[in-house]
Formats: sequence, C-alpha cells, structure tokens
Amino acid sequence: FAARQLRATATEEGAKKEENFFKEGLPAVIINNTEDPLATVVTVAFGDVLGQLLDTAASLKSLGLNIVRAEVSDTTESGVNKFYITDARTSEKITKSKTLELIRMTIINNMLQYHPEAADYLVEGQHIEMPGDRDADANPLGARVAPAVKTSVVVDNTSGARQSKLIITTTDRPGLVVDIVATLKDLSLNVISAEIDTIGPKAYDIVYVTYQGGALNKSMIELVTNALTYHLTRRDIENKNSESY
Repeated sequence: FAARQLRATATEEGAKKEENFFKEGLPAVIINNTEDPLATVVTVAFGDVLGQLLDTAASLKSLGLNIVRAEVSDTTESGVNKFYITDARTSEKITKSKTLELIRMTIINNMLQYHPEAADYLVEGQHIEMPGDRDADANPLGARVAPAVKTSVVVDNTSGARQSKLIITTTDRPGLVVDIVATLKDLSLNVISAEIDTIGPKAYDIVYVTYQGGALNKSMIELVTNALTYHLTRRDIENKNSESY
C-alpha cells in the first residue's frame, strides 16, 4: 500500500510540475523512479520548441537504454515529452547515480546543441562539461559570489516510519547527482529511490533514504542536513571562484 500511495502522490505532483514547466517556458529535465513500477520516467520540457526529440531518443539509445514507451508532444498545447526507459541489458529501471547523471547531462547537452537559447535559462552554460570527479581544491581563493539558487536541505519523515524523504534544492551543475549520492553513502545511508529535477538553473531533487533499516533519527537528520549543505555550498563557491581566473 505504501508503494502504491507513493507512486500516486508522485504522479499527482508530476502532473502539476509539467503544467508549470510549459507555462513558465523553462528548460526542464525530470528523472523519476517512483512514477512507474517498471521503468525510469524521463520528462523533458522547454516551452514548445523541442518538437519530436528524435535526437534525444537516439542519444538515450546510444547510452545502452531501451525506450519502452514514449509520450511526445506534437502540439503547443502540451510541450512536455516523456520517455519510459530501462537498462537494455537487464530490462530494469536505472538506479546507478552515475548513469542517472549521464542521462541528465546528455539530454541537457542535446538541448543546448539544438536549442542554444536554453543557455539563457541555465547556469552560464556550465552544462556543456560532462561530470568530472568530486575532488576539489580545499582552499578556494577569490571573492565569494552569491549562488544562483540558495541551497536548502529538508528532511521529511512523514512518508513512513521505514524511510526518510530528503528534499534538496541547490544551484544545478554537472556531477550534482553523483555528489549527493556519494555524500549520503559516506554517511552509511541507503538510497532507495530518487526524483532528479533540473528546472532552469535550479536543481530540485527528492531522495528517499534509510539508515540501519529505518527512517533517520533526530541526530542523523542534523548530520545529513549539515553534510549536504556543506558539500553543496562548498562546491558552488568553488565553481564560482574558478570562473574568475
């Protein structure tokens, strides 16, 4: 029952998001592992300019993915396109953080290649670079520039006693998903599922986690919140400082 309820809630929230994407005209890439029980759902939107997305479909297949179903908009009334994808080798959902990040960056880079105007809504065209390693200079120099999006980490335990829901908002950048999952694993957390949203310059990610088989307790909530906030804010500052040289 809990799983069905989670999927129903995700579907309702997704429908509202899709409507807002088209109205706002922002480039958006949503990767959702809770909406469909058998496939990872990838939603792509950017006003009414994306057309049939044949280039995106070809790129997804080149990553070793199967597109088991597609809902592609061919009118200006929707502007939202969905791909239901699985691993071509296993026919299962995509769960590895590195693969999810590769899917996200591939779609964004295609968006920038075929629709350069999308760069006006993203973070200074930084999506052109593919994800690198998560090591960074521990002592960045230069003036600290305010991030494009304020970092926020909220832990919600109302979704059930066996898991916690992390709601993470921060400035988007390449490698973000990998960094978030790596930080959580460093804290011995088990990542159950995630929704990865890229909306213009903002990353809005929902991650369901457990610690020792259950939801996070008060001390773990504080530790997870502080660790994610530190790493995400630190990387955002380092990225900004590196642009000044």
